[in-house]
Amino acid sequence: MNDSEKRRRQLLEQTRELYHDRRGIPAVHPRYGAAYRQIYEDEQEVTVSTFGVRLILCLFLFAGFVSFDKNNTQFREVDSSRIVDEITYDLDVAEVWKEL
Repeated sequence: MNDSEKRRRQLLEQTRELYHDRRGIPAVHPRYGAAYRQIYEDEQEVTVSTFGVRLILCLFLFAGFVSFDKNNTQFREVDSSRIVDEITYDLDVAEVWKEL
């Protein structure tokens, strides 16, 4: 191998190192993000999702609401009909924004 070939090979390696895509996850559709994270996991920090915790909290709150409604119980002057009224209350966001 002469000097010219060595220089070309060295430049080729430098170019590959400069433009390789091993530095991060390539731009992909969010639907396929989990698959790409498994491939590139060791190169980026993993984010922890709180979806499971939020789902369990929602299920507990819903179970509490159902038990309030079924047993007709009250807790500090709050019953299931009051909860439904507060959820279905039509809130004017513009008015609330003006009060801030």
